[in-house]
Amino acid sequence: MLKNPKLFFKGYHLERFPLSDVVISYVHEENWSLLDDEFKKLCQKDGDLFRFLSSFHDFNSIEFIISIRDSQNEWEEDGIWHDDGSRVFAFSLSLNFNPELIAGGRLGIRRKGSDHYDEIKTPGFGDIILFLTGESGFEHKIHKVTEGRRIIIAGWCSK
Repeated sequence: MLKNPKLFFKGYHLERFPLSDVVISYVHEENWSLLDDEFKKLCQKDGDLFRFLSSFHDFNSIEFIISIRDSQNEWEEDGIWHDDGSRVFAFSLSLNFNPELIAGGRLGIRRKGSDHYDEIKTPGFGDIILFLTGESGFEHKIHKVTEGRRIIIAGWCSK
C-alpha cells in the first residue's frame, strides 16, 4: 500500500538518502564488489535503505543492481518503456558526484498508454528517485547516456 499518495501524483518523487563514508569510499575507489556487499546490508529488513523506503510504500523485499551507463560504451542506447512486472515500487539512487557532467541518461516516467512523460535528470550523490511501477499504472525507461558516466543503484521492491 502506498503510504503517501500525494508524493506520487506524477508517479515519482525525489528525496535524499544519507550515504555513509564507507559507501562514498567504495564509489571513489570503484570497488563495486564491496559496494554491492554494503547495499545487500542496507536492503535487508533491518537495513537503513529498507526502513527508509518502507516509509513510502509497503513491500517485503528489495532487489537491486549497480547500474553503470557510460557514453563511451558502443552499445549504449535508449532503454524501452517497461513497468517492472509485479514489483510494486522502484528507486534510482544516484552515486554521481558530478551529475552536471552527464548528458542524457534521464529517467522517463509516464502513465501506461500515455504519450506524455516526464524526464528526470540524473540527480546528485545520495539523491533518490522513488517511482511507481505497473502495479500503479506507470512505466519508465532510461535514455541513452551521451556524455559522461551515470552510476546508480537501481532497485525494485516486491510484496
